[in-house]
Amino acid sequence: MRNPDLLLAADWHLRSTIPICRKDDFLKEQKRKVDFILQQSRLYQCPILVAGDIGDNPQWKNWLLEKYIKKFNAHRQKVYVLPGQHDLPNHRLDKLSESGLGVLIASKVIYSLVNQRWFDEKFKISAFPFGEKINVPNYKKENKEVAVIHQLVSQSKLWEGQQNFTSAKSLLAKFPCYDLIVSGDNHQSFVEEHKGKLLVNPGSLMRTAIAQKNFKPKVYLWYAESNRIIEVFIPINKDVFKPKEEIIELEDENTMKFIQTIRKDYDINISFNKNMERCLDKNPELHKRVKNRIYKAMEG
Repeated sequence: MRNPDLLLAADWHLRSTIPICRKDDFLKEQKRKVDFILQQSRLYQCPILVAGDIGDNPQWKNWLLEKYIKKFNAHRQKVYVLPGQHDLPNHRLDKLSESGLGVLIASKVIYSLVNQRWFDEKFKISAFPFGEKINVPNYKKENKEVAVIHQLVSQSKLWEGQQNFTSAKSLLAKFPCYDLIVSGDNHQSFVEEHKGKLLVNPGSLMRTAIAQKNFKPKVYLWYAESNRIIEVFIPINKDVFKPKEEIIELEDENTMKFIQTIRKDYDINISFNKNMERCLDKNPELHKRVKNRIYKAMEG
């Protein structure tokens, strides 16, 4: 069998902190899963495509950057990354160079898909980072066409009354010019097919919430000529989550810690948003759910 042309992945959310719900050696597991993906890439001699949010936070700790610069530098197959909102300071694409992802790109250990199309003898890739909507390519189609996007796409509504819902099937129907669409942001894994065209949403790499207790992370191998995919499950350990009652107690404690930090460090000479950003930077251990609520309020 011929080697696949791409290994499809998304939402790695590499981080230096341990999720509040985990009781195992999370950072060791994170490294093991990345090593597994790199191993698959070497085995099949194909590049890796990450559809956004390779990092959990725009700013990486120096030791985390050093670790993954060395790891990606030693990997002979190329790694292509599309920026997601978690990769971008203030969710702004023009701030990419100020981020951890920007450092990885500048170090030339991974490659950015921003403002460029990747041409291969078998396919072309059009990239649409976070904040950019997918559109029709403005050149003549010759080989397989691939779109990589970072926006919330799902097969059905994720919750009752969900707004701005983008259906995978409707996206394929709207853009039949693409043989393959690879989407990031939705942490579920699924494949949608419509009239021979595919949408692959690889899902997240790490289980950072107890709701993902039964989730099985995976990557996909894509064969351009036949436009088919094969899923590859990433090995996981089962007993890695704290009891739910303990998580709730720690979340309440975390929220109080954040409130105390605001009271102590609030600076009346700078804006509310700046104060929030500074407090979040000083408290990297805050649970992601608390941070998301704060960011959502700030954006509103």
